[in-house]
Order: sequence, then structure tokens, then C-alpha cells
Amino acid sequence: MVSGKYSALSGAVAREQAMSNLAANLANVNTTGFKKDRISFSAMLKGAKQTSETQGINYARIRKIGADFSQGGMQTTGRNLDVAIDGPGFLKVMKNDEIFYTRAGRLMLDSNGMVKTEDGFTVLGAGDTPLQIDTSLGKDIVIAESGEIAVNGTLAGSQVQVFSIKDQDKLVKVGHSLYKLAEGDAQPLTDYRVIQGNLEASNVNMMEEMTSMIATQRAFEAHTKVIESYSQLSQKQDELGSIG
Repeated sequence: MVSGKYSALSGAVAREQAMSNLAANLANVNTTGFKKDRISFSAMLKGAKQTSETQGINYARIRKIGADFSQGGMQTTGRNLDVAIDGPGFLKVMKNDEIFYTRAGRLMLDSNGMVKTEDGFTVLGAGDTPLQIDTSLGKDIVIAESGEIAVNGTLAGSQVQVFSIKDQDKLVKVGHSLYKLAEGDAQPLTDYRVIQGNLEASNVNMMEEMTSMIATQRAFEAHTKVIESYSQLSQKQDELGSIG
């Protein structure tokens, strides 16, 4: 009976965590460049591993929560400093000597022509040098699909660089569609496509997440009912006592 009660309890806890994850995804359905998190479950069942690790108790648990880096939709803005990456890769940005990665391409220029994100992070180009646009050439900025930048028809000698990360499981979310690379380094891509005048939307599908939330809520309710049943059985056992 104890094993069954723990199984139901662990299942309820896992579903509660899944609900929090789904809620976070839904809260960012309109966040530029946001990547939803996926949950995978595992269970400790009968066998040598269960005996050694869980003292004979069956239970479910969340094995992993990881970002789903599938492409989000393109949103046309018409703004010349908005860029969306079509395909894999990230923009590399820096603030206070810390490096981050993002797919949110709403860019700005400061008074010196330095390219920044809307949160004030410096965008890095080839060779990890800060990306700068020579605004003395004019204001008509064109960013080619290769990332090459021209101002008033003249090449500005700068380029939006896209970086690849071999093991994306090493990326850690730090908020605002930013990621910190826990281990390793990113490499500059030589073949990539950026789309000017567009932003990449969140890859959260509202209908899909709502459906998952309903299913998760029902599973949570089922587990709590099982826990209540075990509690009632325990009470009955206490009332009956033991036969000596």
C-alpha cells in the first residue's frame, strides 16, 4: 500500500510541475524569440535499479525539462533594424563582459552606431567584435540575407553574424529570450539566412499548450483521488486495529 501511495503522490507532484511549465510557456506566447520548454517523464519500476535507488517504491518523476528550439513563425514589422534568423543559430550578445545568446532580433543603434538589443546588450559580429554601423553614410540601412549591411547603397563593412551551438542542451535560460552557455563555445556559421524587417515569434502553440494543460490537470486530479483513497484505507485499518 505504501508503494502505491508514493506512486500516486509522485505522479501528482510531477503533474503539478508540468502545469507550472505549461503556464510559463503560455505566458510567453507573444514574446519575441521565445522557445517553449518540453518536459519528459520517467518512472522507477520493478527491477534492480528500483531496489537500489528507491527502496522498492514505484514512482514517477520529471526526467528533464529542456527548451524546444524549433523555428517560430515570422512576423513582418517593416522596421529595418529588425532581423529574424531563418534556420538554426543564435545572435551573440554581451553585457558587462558576460556572453549570452538570443534569437530575438529587435535591434537598436546607440549614438555611436553600436548595434544593441532592445535591452541594451551589445551585439557581437565576426571575431566577437562589437557590431557597429557607420551612420555617417546615411540612414537607409539594408541588411542582406547573408547578414551583410549596406547604408544608402554603400557597404558598411559590417555584418550580422549568426553563431551555432553544437550541444544546445548546454544552453540555460536566463530570461528575456536570452541564454547562457554553461559549457563550451559557439562557432560562427558560414551559411545562414537573416530576414530584415521581420522578427521570429514565440514557438508556443496556444491551442497545443491549452490541450496539454487540460490533460495534465485531469491527470493531477486522478492522482489526488488515488491519494485520498489510500488515506481512507489507512483510516479504516487504524479503526480495525491488528489481530494479535
